[in-house]
Amino acid sequence: MRLEFVRIEEANDLINQLIEHHPHPIFVTDHLFKINYFNKAFQKLTQREKYEILGKEFCETLACTQRGNLVTDDLKFCKHCQMRELLAGSLSELELIRDFQINNETVTKHFFITSHKVVMRGEKYRLVVIDDRTQAPGLFPGK
Repeated sequence: MRLEFVRIEEANDLINQLIEHHPHPIFVTDHLFKINYFNKAFQKLTQREKYEILGKEFCETLACTQRGNLVTDDLKFCKHCQMRELLAGSLSELELIRDFQINNETVTKHFFITSHKVVMRGEKYRLVVIDDRTQAPGLFPGK
């Protein structure tokens, strides 16, 4: 099936609707790793308000407990952060098991994350899709 659009706005509307209603958390970062766009599923995952997400980095938004370990002198991110490697394009996918501070609680998350290069108006962005594979507490009683 091939979709044909009369105006570019129609294609943009369709893409925005697909991303917004996708069940997986999705966000878009710029070349500085700052979040420029996210869907409702990402906001639900982070349990943060819009102003607490936009313009922030992924690990800052989810309050990664490793953030700040082995930091560079001029910035507040880890020197060997796998998430930054993914967002820089060195990796296209990443399995990340890490503790985050979500809603003032330390939570261990198991994410499978994919990243895709997107170019808009000559600027490079990364579209990131998160598959949260964290098992819900109490899912396997007795274990």
